Amino acid sequence: MPSVRATLLGAWPGMDPVSASRDLLNALGAPHLPVLPELPARGPGSDAIGRSAGLLEELAVDLQPHGWRLVPEPGMDHRRAVSALTTDRHALTDVAGESGIDVEDLLVRVTGPLTLAAELWLPAGERSLSDHGARRDVAQSLAAGLAAHVRAVRSQTGAVRVTVVLDEPRAAAVLSGALPTASGYRTVRSLPRSEVREAWTLVAQAVLDAGATGIVLAPGRAGAGEEWTWTDLALLASEALPPSEQTPEEEQGTAALALPLVPLEGPGSDSSRWDIVAGWTEAGRDIVFRLPAAETARASPASQPAKAMKPAEPTDNSVHPYRGTGVMIARTWERIGLDPDLLGRLVLAAPDQSASSHLKANRALASAVATAEELDRIRQDGGLG
Repeated sequence: MPSVRATLLGAWPGMDPVSASRDLLNALGAPHLPVLPELPARGPGSDAIGRSAGLLEELAVDLQPHGWRLVPEPGMDHRRAVSALTTDRHALTDVAGESGIDVEDLLVRVTGPLTLAAELWLPAGERSLSDHGARRDVAQSLAAGLAAHVRAVRSQTGAVRVTVVLDEPRAAAVLSGALPTASGYRTVRSLPRSEVREAWTLVAQAVLDAGATGIVLAPGRAGAGEEWTWTDLALLASEALPPSEQTPEEEQGTAALALPLVPLEGPGSDSSRWDIVAGWTEAGRDIVFRLPAAETARASPASQPAKAMKPAEPTDNSVHPYRGTGVMIARTWERIGLDPDLLGRLVLAAPDQSASSHLKANRALASAVATAEELDRIRQDGGLG
């Protein structure tokens, strides 16, 4: 069973890919999962949508006041997005080489086909999500372009294992028909689950065929008008992603699900989400827990240390915002009757840091690593005891 690992599921502050690569490689050494940096502060083309749109094969985009738009030919905006992503790959490769770091694991995050179709606009002014042919083209183009990106990442960085995160913050809105049209007077009709499943399967399979060793589906819910629950999204994800082909003794499964971490009881709790965690881990799949923003974690009772167990150092909550989170997870694990060894199926992900200072971002990442290591010690001890 692998160790509990930490990673970053989001962007990094600043505009320098060399500095960002150095921060992320140093903070997330083995067995943790370093990431290809995302730096939206650089401007258009480095934001999540523009960055992923730049991967599209045989489709081009430009930037308009209302967002990224599909266009017949690539222009300056498209070239800027492609150039920024290429620069990020080269920067990480150079930093690893200069520092003598062997990049064994690397996590790459991209916007998934649902959210990309929701956020890309047609020339006529509507979301590409509203047109069946456009949705199909976006999914197919993303699958081909992302496969090429994975091959380039593996070749340039020398990463032994590449995990791709399909970030779908608009998933519940798309499936619930909650996204407004351009006029704002109507909403785009909900997509059938069969079409969503096919799009996710298409992209996931293309990524794995290109040599990625892991695929993480990260669906999202914003709340308003969204009828699809986390349980609904997890079930659809399990249908779309390939089954785990590895044994419990092997280091990494092929498919994982990302969920926000919430307590089992009390304020902000959601017991159904823990039912999902139990089902996925017992099926041999991984769960990536999105940790809350550092400010939220410091204010949450669930993050306070248990009196019966000394918390991991450092103990200052301003330095270690996730102090006590490992114990909270372990206690919940015991309450729902899961084998402590299955804690190794967890990855703890620090959230987006793009709005943080470099100091706070590095503290959040260090805290996520400390929490993962604390939880792994509990796993090795067979539980809290």
